[in-house]
Amino acid sequence: MAISAEFDKTTTTAAQANGVILLFARVLFVPLFYYSGIGKVLAFGVTASRLPGGAEGLGNLLAAGAIAIELGCGTALLLGIWARQAAAVLIGFTIVATLMFHPFWASPETQVTLQTVQFLKNVGLVGGLALVAAFGAGPYSLQAALARR
Repeated sequence: MAISAEFDKTTTTAAQANGVILLFARVLFVPLFYYSGIGKVLAFGVTASRLPGGAEGLGNLLAAGAIAIELGCGTALLLGIWARQAAAVLIGFTIVATLMFHPFWASPETQVTLQTVQFLKNVGLVGGLALVAAFGAGPYSLQAALARR
């Protein structure tokens, strides 16, 4: 009986630790997406001009979509509601943005190192988002609080 009780205690402690780690990871993702999304809002025309279609065309729609994804999904991650879906959307967004804006293989020699670091940073970000997509927001989230009601 003592072994079973000890196992239950260990399992509960591990689950609590995992919940804290998921909360920590979700909170650490958010500043990057908020910073980028707010930057796009503040320089909307410049952002749109860098996208296909430019500032007078499709670029406006793409910039607005990027802002909605970064701020909307960032907020979902922070609050822990629809976290799996938000992480999945951010994975796709990050992959596309990485391929568009950090092509180290086609960069001038002076930019190769910088673009490689940015590319690899985003690969790591995708890995972290994949964990949230797989495991969800955890027990310390709005979604878990609503489910307990």
